[in-house]
Amino acid sequence: MKIFELLFQLANQLPYATNSCNFEKPWCCRGEKYCYVFSGFCAYGEVDKTIETFGNNLFEMEENLPIWEELLGLKGYIAWECVGIPEETQLYFYQLYVRGIQGKALSLFEGKILNPLMKKGEEHVKEYFLEIEEKYSQVYDSHHTMPEWLWNKIKAVLET
Repeated sequence: MKIFELLFQLANQLPYATNSCNFEKPWCCRGEKYCYVFSGFCAYGEVDKTIETFGNNLFEMEENLPIWEELLGLKGYIAWECVGIPEETQLYFYQLYVRGIQGKALSLFEGKILNPLMKKGEEHVKEYFLEIEEKYSQVYDSHHTMPEWLWNKIKAVLET
């Protein structure tokens, strides 16, 4: 999660010039990694610019709805290819929901995740997503194998 925030803080428009697809450049728009990156780009960048970059609105693609279900944690399946955990994707969707962004995948999120949370009250919803944000925005000093000299340089950037 922190990576998307930093990408757009430090590199401004540069993320839109990247790609990471092994099948079709710049993005094939199918698969877990592409949906996950799309949601992170939309949450921390500009939605219209992200759609332009990908060439499609992945939130509207019917064939991606099963992938969104997986990424949101609705299938009890954890995707393994270059994606975060379901709570991170849920947070991206919540940020987009708050901004008024709509789409088939966001309707799925609203119906299956947000509405059940809302039954416990709006404060509960805010706390739920704040906890996720706090947990996954932290920079941990361990769980890496980087040389100390390199870690110190990277850590300084991550903690900005």
